[in-house]
Amino acid sequence: MSKTLEDLQKEIIFEAKKGYPILLSGAVVFLIFTLMHFIVPIEAVHLIWIFGLGVIFPIGILISKILGVNLHATDNPLGTLGGIVAAPQAFYIPVFIIVYMKIPEYLPFTIGLLAGSHFLPYVWIYKSKAYLFVTLGTCFSSLILGGFFVDHAFTLVPLAISIVYGIGVLLILRELKVNLV
Repeated sequence: MSKTLEDLQKEIIFEAKKGYPILLSGAVVFLIFTLMHFIVPIEAVHLIWIFGLGVIFPIGILISKILGVNLHATDNPLGTLGGIVAAPQAFYIPVFIIVYMKIPEYLPFTIGLLAGSHFLPYVWIYKSKAYLFVTLGTCFSSLILGGFFVDHAFTLVPLAISIVYGIGVLLILRELKVNLV
């Protein structure tokens, strides 16, 4: 028997728990980024932003293992789609490097907008308004704080992203609870 799109979405929502461990990981990493500015010279902070983003996914996988969430729903085509949607972020790295080389003070702006925008397809994949909040919250806070408060962007933008991701996790958990009832 062939599964309907609705069945596949219900399956991926249940199995991957709407991917919230990745957002939880991102909230922690961006909170650490917020504090980096106070501990490490700004030149190092720039590089930490570029390469430190790479730890979000592995930490998210670790969190998912601890919580018993299967983020690798490879038998579900929507799981594959979720991976394909996330993969283009690897192509953003050259953009981040060019911004770092030319105008490093705009790294939080650039990284926040690109990272935030990639969550939009998950609104549909997971039937989740929480991901719309994450997308808009991350993009708008990065635009406003990273674009207009450039002198404080390495503190304000990651703090805002961390808060948005944290609220996103809470909204997803509430959505999951509603789905179970």
